[in-house]
Amino acid sequence: MFKCALLGSCLIFFLSGCAVEPLQLQQRINEAYDFEVTHCDSFALVTGVSRHANNLAEAKQSAALQGQELGGTHIVWLQTDMGDPTKVVAIVYKCLL
Repeated sequence: MFKCALLGSCLIFFLSGCAVEPLQLQQRINEAYDFEVTHCDSFALVTGVSRHANNLAEAKQSAALQGQELGGTHIVWLQTDMGDPTKVVAIVYKCLL
């Protein structure tokens, strides 16, 4: 009887642990200059586009979000085109801290 109760308690404990999703820490990508990331690995090229009032900021935010979703730690802006639409191009880096 004791073994069944213990086994049932352990089973409930382990199953409840699987049901709870661990908290994700908010990750933020850092803007950098190329000389600041010489020790890092570049692994992606991202672009951002905006046609709204705050064009440049929104385009950069879009590109930075892409880099963040890819797991990047730093972003270096390569090109800004202030035409219509506003476009930005950047390289995403992963730096070990």
